[in-house]
Amino acid sequence: MPSDLNREPRTPGEPLLRVEHLVKHFPLTQGIIFKRTIGAVQAVDDVSFELRRGETLGLVGESGCGKTTTAKTLLRLEEPTSGAAYFNGQDIFRLSRGELRTARRKIQIIFQDPYASLNPRMTIGDIITEAWEIHPDVVPRAERSDRARDLLERVGLPGESLNRYPHQFSGGQRQRVGIARALTLNPDLIICDEPVSALDVSVQAQVINLLEEIQDEFGIAYIFVAHDLSVVRHISDRVAVMYLGRIVEIGDEDDIYEKATHPYTQALLSAVPVPNPEGREHRTRIMLEGDLPNPADPPSGCRFRTRCFKAQEKCAEEDPALIDRSGHGHPSACHFPEVLLSVGS
Repeated sequence: MPSDLNREPRTPGEPLLRVEHLVKHFPLTQGIIFKRTIGAVQAVDDVSFELRRGETLGLVGESGCGKTTTAKTLLRLEEPTSGAAYFNGQDIFRLSRGELRTARRKIQIIFQDPYASLNPRMTIGDIITEAWEIHPDVVPRAERSDRARDLLERVGLPGESLNRYPHQFSGGQRQRVGIARALTLNPDLIICDEPVSALDVSVQAQVINLLEEIQDEFGIAYIFVAHDLSVVRHISDRVAVMYLGRIVEIGDEDDIYEKATHPYTQALLSAVPVPNPEGREHRTRIMLEGDLPNPADPPSGCRFRTRCFKAQEKCAEEDPALIDRSGHGHPSACHFPEVLLSVGS
């Protein structure tokens, strides 16, 4: 493996990324010739969090909650409506095109679909070395083949695969190629956008273990986007739960899985399959009623109140702040937070 990927240990409390009040709204327009804006889809609405070096933050929630939009906005694959994101002290959203190109060397992404994220007309060697064509100062041209071979071997693929094409690999092997590609520019942060959701369960475990090995070796931080809470628990140091464009609960992995206080988090945990039949008998299953509200017209007050089993009049009148009201050591956006011991795995 290339020696320049090795890193010195970072200060544990030093924030690598600080996101402040991130907002991403997609305008709704009407008309064919004379278009006018009639509203906006509030995909991400006032999201804030910090990520430390070498840490994994799991970003979870059901489809449509805004987790993938959050990830893509941090890379400026989507432009934010407002807010700030400080990466290594620089606000990503205020960088010029040239400055952003430099910053993106340290932020990479692993996409969800390993079949769609690799160019079928390029060899694996070309896919991996493409980043070095864009940033030629990272690896001298004469060393690129050897470096690409080292990367393939580091992610568990034979080095002689450089001349093969994506269609000659399985889904799990393609995702390993995606991981190798993400490592080419020696990143500090990799955004993993549901990287195992399209893979078989046995292959999921292999990819997750590989990501953990790489993190331990190189000190890379991850934002791990997923809807599978079992996978998130395995890899995450901290977990943020999103609902309808907002973080409703955030905390260390044990806090979320053992001491969840938000009813939405509790509902998600109660739906996680339990392999032990005796464990199922002692767990409360929380069934949510109704559908996810329209993100273009979210409910007043608490956005979860229309599906919440604890909703009261205050929930419709006052939007709950993301704070620790109950003294459980982590914040949740609920007026009536409490730990339900019969929820979770």
